[in-house]
Amino acid sequence: MLVQADGARIIKDAYAGWLASAYPNCTAVLEGDSSYQPAADRQQLLVADDGGQLMCEVLANPLIRVTAFANGRTVARDIAAHAAGWIADNRPAGIARVKNVSALLVTKDRETGAYLASFTMPIIVRPTTTN
Repeated sequence: MLVQADGARIIKDAYAGWLASAYPNCTAVLEGDSSYQPAADRQQLLVADDGGQLMCEVLANPLIRVTAFANGRTVARDIAAHAAGWIADNRPAGIARVKNVSALLVTKDRETGAYLASFTMPIIVRPTTTN
């Protein structure tokens, strides 16, 4: 049976491999770490699915949001900017298309003091087969 694939997981897994060499102190995650505190040697790249539409029964067009968390604005923005460029140039298997990567939005989390840099991108996700 064909079902909708998890586009956020596909993107997160692709980022995990890239981050290991590009930003070894940054971890790709699907769920934010509730105990996250910004530190020079600890960043996170959160990949989230903001919903979207079905193009047919199982071919999905979700909006993916990617947010870098870091202890400084420059670091967060640098990670997010490179992540946006990398995913546009290195479409992972299972993703039919990465479209219209947005400009970066940079802000600061008042609770943790972490800087956040985010972008969104609509993607087209190929269906997957289950038993």
